Amino acid sequence: GSRIDVVRVRVARLVAPVDALPELTAVDWALLAALNDLLQLTNHELAGVLTRSRYPRLLASVRDLCELVPAPADVATALSRHATFARVLDSVRTDAVVVWWTGRASFRGQPPPPRLLRWRQLRNVEVETRRVGLADMGHGIPGLAPPDFTDALALWMTRTPLTDLATATRKSPPFAWSASTLAVVATPPGRSLAYRVLLRQPHDLAVATLARAAREVPPRFGRARAIAESFASEVAAGIKLLDERSGAA
Repeated sequence: GSRIDVVRVRVARLVAPVDALPELTAVDWALLAALNDLLQLTNHELAGVLTRSRYPRLLASVRDLCELVPAPADVATALSRHATFARVLDSVRTDAVVVWWTGRASFRGQPPPPRLLRWRQLRNVEVETRRVGLADMGHGIPGLAPPDFTDALALWMTRTPLTDLATATRKSPPFAWSASTLAVVATPPGRSLAYRVLLRQPHDLAVATLARAAREVPPRFGRARAIAESFASEVAAGIKLLDERSGAA
């Protein structure tokens, strides 16, 4: 509703002077459905003998949905999509470990039941909580290989290329150039937006990430590699100039 629209515009204004954005489309909802399936992959309750077979189907669903989602047709669409999903990697799950005098129990994304927390002093009950980011949610689940989850998340990120660039300095999944992100920086308006979202990240990491990602584009993709290398050089030069000016101020 209107609250979502206000938040989306607020996110978009961080990098572009806009007053309104297009309404959510079927593509946005498809991306949301793929994200939901991705999160379901981290559901430990599916790790039982009778339900473990759902993991391959969920992985296939994420991949199929992502393949069906077209890359943004223009910079405005890329910005609109980013405004919706900009904070996806900020998603966290709170895990808890309860230890008492005769045992321990772990809970992924669920609060410990009250019965385990009774008589804390008498039973020496201790509770340790940990926040797990989206990129790390695929670890520790029987039946799900962490690389499969990471690859699925990386594929999902390419469907909202400005978000992919806006989080390029993340640890996992490591940023890699894709057809959709290259398409964004192949045009002057897209290049400008990409530069702005990169400036909001640690400068040294942004420069290093773009340089690494450009080197990783296979030489046989000559035009793609040229775009990646030229953009990396432009960003490095721009950031160097900005840092020199801020240092002299």
